[in-house]
Amino acid sequence: MTYAHRKDIYDADTHMMERPDWIVEFADKEIKNQLEPFVEGDKGTLTRIDKAISNFNERNSSQTVLNKAKEEFMGWNHKGWDGLGAFDSKERKLANDLLGFKGHIVFPTSAFDQVIAAKSDAVVMGGINALNRGMAAFCSGDSRMHGAAYIPFQFGAEIALEYLQEAIKNDFSVILIDTIPPTGGKSFTHSDYDIVWKEIEDFDMAITLHVGVDGSWDPVPLPFYNNGGSVPEHKEGDAPRDALAYMGIAYNAEIFLAAMIFDGVFNRFPKLRVGVVELSASWIISWMKHLDQSYRAFRRLQDLSHVKLLPSEYVQKHIKVTPFPGEDIGWLLTSGAEDLLMFASDYPHHEGTDDPIGRYEKTLGQVDEIKKKKFYSENFKSFLGSHL
Repeated sequence: MTYAHRKDIYDADTHMMERPDWIVEFADKEIKNQLEPFVEGDKGTLTRIDKAISNFNERNSSQTVLNKAKEEFMGWNHKGWDGLGAFDSKERKLANDLLGFKGHIVFPTSAFDQVIAAKSDAVVMGGINALNRGMAAFCSGDSRMHGAAYIPFQFGAEIALEYLQEAIKNDFSVILIDTIPPTGGKSFTHSDYDIVWKEIEDFDMAITLHVGVDGSWDPVPLPFYNNGGSVPEHKEGDAPRDALAYMGIAYNAEIFLAAMIFDGVFNRFPKLRVGVVELSASWIISWMKHLDQSYRAFRRLQDLSHVKLLPSEYVQKHIKVTPFPGEDIGWLLTSGAEDLLMFASDYPHHEGTDDPIGRYEKTLGQVDEIKKKKFYSENFKSFLGSHL
């Protein structure tokens, strides 16, 4: 029996949990010794990873241990590096069988942070090559997995295009991009980047934004915490440090997407599709209203002639978002987001909880089957397009 409660579920957010030596395995020899320490060398985390690898080896040598892990694979004790198939592609195929989903988008985790933290651009760029090679290898054994290739925009359009073309050669259907231009750089909506957007459109690729690739997962200026208390300690990973930081989790994505609309990128490239992943979804309804109001307020004060539709219509046409388990998706689906939401489990991350489906279903009591089907499958199919 699978975890899936219906046959037509597609998952827009899953992850691999890389081993400490994983990126080195795929890196060119020139940069192997220049990569930053995995998880910043944190001894506690590295000890937990060693234990997870030991548990994996035990599963491989004992059918009894493996059977128990299969029975409990969605439980809290099997999250992160302890997840079934977290870092081993063969075991991941087994996990996918147990999940019972028909398709998965797969993102990197700690190896991404390791690459981006490199001290020189040359090592960052070499690390990105290794990251994408490794993702292709991890996903190659299961056609249900659509790995996300990271395409760096911060080095300019020409370099982004080179990485994109390499991803195309390696049969990627999903790309992960930066959300914020670098200080002193050009906006990604500048016409210089049209060569990149055109290539994405021509090859019908799906674009994703993701927490941790947005320049700041911790958007709250520290003076807000000078409140007589103390700054909450940030836990590992991309999750916000506290409730206040969570309030700004989608801000960078909102600005990026608004720029794509107001600067006419979606008008120039009408087949682009952008997924907003692991950045919550409850903001999407009021944000569409805010977009339309902004357009009405400024269309006589600046040249917005390239905005041919209401901004909210571009959202409905080009954008998909993934909610967190626990968000009121029933309200979202009946309030204007029925064509926008995609199911996401975040497997095997803790943020996905031990029962994402159960948490989503709690809010779906009054939602009709058409909207449920859109959430669990049809919106994902539309997002992946011809590559599914």
